[in-house]
Amino acid sequence: MVRWGMLGVALGLLAVPVGASADTKTLARAGSWEAFGGTTTGGRGVCGISAEPAGRYFGLKLFAGGQTFTIQMGTNAWKLDKGSKVELTLRFDNNPTWRATGTAFHFDDGDAGLQFDVKRAEIDNFAREFRDSSTLRIVFKEDVLPQWVMGLEGTLAVNSAFQGCMKSLK
Repeated sequence: MVRWGMLGVALGLLAVPVGASADTKTLARAGSWEAFGGTTTGGRGVCGISAEPAGRYFGLKLFAGGQTFTIQMGTNAWKLDKGSKVELTLRFDNNPTWRATGTAFHFDDGDAGLQFDVKRAEIDNFAREFRDSSTLRIVFKEDVLPQWVMGLEGTLAVNSAFQGCMKSLK
């Protein structure tokens, strides 16, 4: 599933003629993970990786011409006010911790989510940890939300497809 939510609104992806739609396809699937690529409703190239085990969505998206990639996560169990900030950490196995502040939004289906950007220059390190690790632990500061632990089985296969898609973005 490719979830756009408020990110699409922020990028102007939903302000398109009636009948326009995103044109993305699954490039690879392994375990609960999938790599996807194609174009947004606004015609902008996009590549991503996502999973939604047990109703918890985690996705990484890179848009053509962008200098950052966007991480989105969410579930229908969260109750967050749009625009609120939540500090969090991500850790792949025993690698160094990634720190971020997520901004709350709501996906098109109404589920609450958090999103933040990571510099494109960091994608190689992020991707290496992502594909070489067995678990991803996400901890939300001050116990605002319960921590997540996600299995990364299959990420090596989808990461290869994601890397190939990224190289083709213009």
